[in-house]
Amino acid sequence: MLSALEAKVGNDYVLAVTADHGMPSEPSSPDRRHFAPLIGDLLHEKFDPEARQLITSFEPENGQIFVDQDRLSHLGLTLRDLARFLESQPFLFVVFTNDDVRRAADRRTGHFQRRRNPRP
Repeated sequence: MLSALEAKVGNDYVLAVTADHGMPSEPSSPDRRHFAPLIGDLLHEKFDPEARQLITSFEPENGQIFVDQDRLSHLGLTLRDLARFLESQPFLFVVFTNDDVRRAADRRTGHFQRRRNPRP
C-alpha cells in the first residue's frame, strides 16, 4: 500500500490512518442502559399512551425528536412540556427545543428577529 502511495505522490506526504470503533464500557447495571427507540416509547407512555402518535420520528444519531405539532396541540401540550419531562430522566443531561436553539443562536450572533407567526 505504501509503495503504491509513494509511486503516486512521491516521498513527501503525511499518511493519517484513523478508525472510530470505540465503544463505551458496559453500564454498571442494566437499568443504566437506555436504547434510542425507548425515548419515543417513554414519551408516548407519558403523554399519548392510547394513540401513540405524538412522536413521528426519532434520529438517535443526531438526537432529534420529531413531534406531530397538531397532536401536541390536541393533547394540550407544548414542546417545553416534553423537554421538562425528558430532562427529569436520569439518563438525559440536557434537552433543547427549536425555540431554545433559536434563542441561543440569536444571542450569539446578535440577531433578534421577530417571528412571523408567533405561537401563543
